Amino acid sequence: MTDDNTVPTSARTPFEQVHRGILRALYEGRFVPGQRLAAPDLMREFGVGRGTVREVLQRLASTGVVTVALNKGAQVRRLSRSEVRGILDVVEVLLGLAARGAAQAIQVSTVRMAFQKRYTAMASMVPETDFNRFLAAREDYYRFLVAASRNEELQRVFPAIQVQIMRIQFRSFDRAADSTDLSDYTELTQAVLSGNAEQAETAGRGHVRKTLDRVLALPSRAFEAER
Repeated sequence: MTDDNTVPTSARTPFEQVHRGILRALYEGRFVPGQRLAAPDLMREFGVGRGTVREVLQRLASTGVVTVALNKGAQVRRLSRSEVRGILDVVEVLLGLAARGAAQAIQVSTVRMAFQKRYTAMASMVPETDFNRFLAAREDYYRFLVAASRNEELQRVFPAIQVQIMRIQFRSFDRAADSTDLSDYTELTQAVLSGNAEQAETAGRGHVRKTLDRVLALPSRAFEAER
């Protein structure tokens, strides 16, 4: 997740408070794709001026989180079929690299134990009855996998928020982008624990392709019209 809770709220600038607050709301599902972000509402919620809100929305637009249209204002980005494919094509490569790097580091006992702990925590969840806790465990699993790669550039460029927008957009379509089938994670976990970098990268990429196949099979109404 992009929000950093280690920084006290009081130490953040108004821009940071609004920016992080909007991202947090997206991760929590309080803001959803297609939802309008009205400046007066944001000003009231965060206690800031219009200039700060405008600056934040411009930043979010530049990173593909919101769209800004003339006479319509800002709204959370809603993805077209081709945009989803583009995001997951990137994620496929990056998660493959993360799995490769994690596999190379997995012989370190602390890394191995921490990774197994996260998989076990996720495996103990039943998504159908405890979806929010499953989401938290899954997020922790992915974050650790990327961090274990020891590739700071990978951590910096991973499009986490775009992936979250995609997941929320398709929640009403059998959670097609949420990968709730544990077997998807079991295969990836075993490949990383094997220590075989090539096998792990293949499993990482295959993990993302399964999601891509599920999402692209959805009907047209699940997607924004192509621009």
